[in-house]
Amino acid sequence: EAELVKYIEGLIARHLLPIREMIRNFASTIAKELVSESWVTRFINRHSIHLTLRWATGMDSNRHQADSRDKYSLYFNIL
Repeated sequence: EAELVKYIEGLIARHLLPIREMIRNFASTIAKELVSESWVTRFINRHSIHLTLRWATGMDSNRHQADSRDKYSLYFNIL
């Protein structure tokens, strides 16, 4: 699990926030068998100190709110 946490932390550092299905695929590859959805939930809970705080800071809320189709359209219409 430490290897998986380290890998996810690397993704988060590069602002590539993995979804649950990605975590499941990574874990299944490491385990060489399919892990369950409940395993992913338990994994995230076990490592919440390492993962959730960094997940939350991946993109601040102002940047996230500005990232929309309407905002981009407005910007390019002004140009």
